Amino acid sequence: MISLAATLHALAALCAGGAAASGWTVAVVIANIAFDGLDHGRADRHLRQSLISSAPLQAGLLALAAAFALFSGAFAAALTAAVSAFGFLANLWTLAPSDEKAPQGVRRKKSTRRIVAVALTLMVTAAALTAGVLAAFGV
Repeated sequence: MISLAATLHALAALCAGGAAASGWTVAVVIANIAFDGLDHGRADRHLRQSLISSAPLQAGLLALAAAFALFSGAFAAALTAAVSAFGFLANLWTLAPSDEKAPQGVRRKKSTRRIVAVALTLMVTAAALTAGVLAAFGV
């Protein structure tokens, strides 16, 4: 008979794996397709919008993974998933519109925030994958 803890471990691993797969798809696949087929401005807007629209789903999946892992007793997986969920939400703050004007004579480079958001997504995707592996092993 399958125990409740084993089922919760599997559900936590499934949710964390889904968030990791979504992060990889946005940060690598969509970025490469966008910059390969579109001009730079359109590709930049497309990738920003993809990162912004996928972050709540990824954070929600990781919050579910953290809850399942916590209820199953896999505390390391729960903590890793919760930190990863916060990392995906940080993309929303990173890519939020800015009301600040650049000082006169200084040009503001807009692509820096997108580059930081993609790098953050890749790092948090690795952490989400780690949370999934920890949950699968019940750690």
